[in-house]
Amino acid sequence: MSAVADSERLKAVAAKLNAPLAELEKKLDATLAQQKALEKQLAALKQKQAAGVAAELLEKVRSAGFKAPAILENLGDADGDYLQAVADALKGRFDGVVVLAGASNDAVALVATVAPAHTKAIQAGKIIQTIAPIVGGKGGGRPDNARGGGKDAAKIGEALAEAERLLG
Repeated sequence: MSAVADSERLKAVAAKLNAPLAELEKKLDATLAQQKALEKQLAALKQKQAAGVAAELLEKVRSAGFKAPAILENLGDADGDYLQAVADALKGRFDGVVVLAGASNDAVALVATVAPAHTKAIQAGKIIQTIAPIVGGKGGGRPDNARGGGKDAAKIGEALAEAERLLG
């Protein structure tokens, strides 16, 4: 690539950023700093939202016929990081098994957590290894926390039903 082409490309970038060519680096640094601040705000909002969802899920605890109290829920449009944030928000507030599912960007996400008091009887990793293939995926993890995923969102209900069967 020639120096003239590079110069033209830099001018085009400067125009897109609405900055004079001499101020391009400063403008880019400011834009990146703003992006980082916005990402931090978004993460804080997601964490707050996850805590709110966790509080709502505490009202959906099921225990009849289960080895341990359980929360099994499809959170709809949610990725694995969000599901994990909700599960983490439940830690210390719920002594049982949590199995969450969601689908985002054509991908199914699954998260399971098991409170330490129940890991001898029920293991999160085994739950995920069993239900992830139902949604066309795989996963695994530790006895207390596991994640998985797949591609078939239409089978999330079936996967959660299998998790329920495992807990019975």
